[in-house]
Amino acid sequence: MLTGKELRIIDIFRKQLSGTVTINEISKIVKTTSYSWTFNTVKKLADQRIILIETKGHSKIARINLDSTLAVKYLSLLDELEADERKIPHIEEISRMINTPYFTLMIAGSYAKGTQKKNSDLDIVVITNDDTIAIMNTLKNKGGLMIPEVHPYVFTQKEYTSMLLSKEENYAKLIFKDRLIFFGAQNYYRIINEARKHGFPL
Repeated sequence: MLTGKELRIIDIFRKQLSGTVTINEISKIVKTTSYSWTFNTVKKLADQRIILIETKGHSKIARINLDSTLAVKYLSLLDELEADERKIPHIEEISRMINTPYFTLMIAGSYAKGTQKKNSDLDIVVITNDDTIAIMNTLKNKGGLMIPEVHPYVFTQKEYTSMLLSKEENYAKLIFKDRLIFFGAQNYYRIINEARKHGFPL
């Protein structure tokens, strides 16, 4: 298991999956004055293939390695921990409504951004390869009676990937910018990485 500061380095890339940062920038973000500590820590992560390092001029540039299973596991852990800390109403009950063991559950909209008001709907997104119609109906029927009212979106993995690869702006692309992942984060990153390989700009 990584230390807290090592996880903070990985967390730098979580909201900017295609982003690159220098060793000096990482030092500032994790609030350490030791360049050698930062360099050695980034090198440790690179040795595990969690982070990729390249040299540009006189600088070492780091980026996350989405092809690494270990990197995806740590990104997923950080996503799900953040989601749990946000105390979204009814989330455990909503999760139990999704009658399949394989799914990704995310919060989108104002609750994901932290800008919700008293009358805001709770936008939830489910990605699954099981019966999307049955899941949608259950979430609409039961979630419609909750406060805040649940506003569900249910996609297959193929549908979601197609939306990411579309040239038009759509809901999947909006979710990519602002989302809280409560369950199935590893599957979400696999979808994103597959879309990236086919041209989706992270």
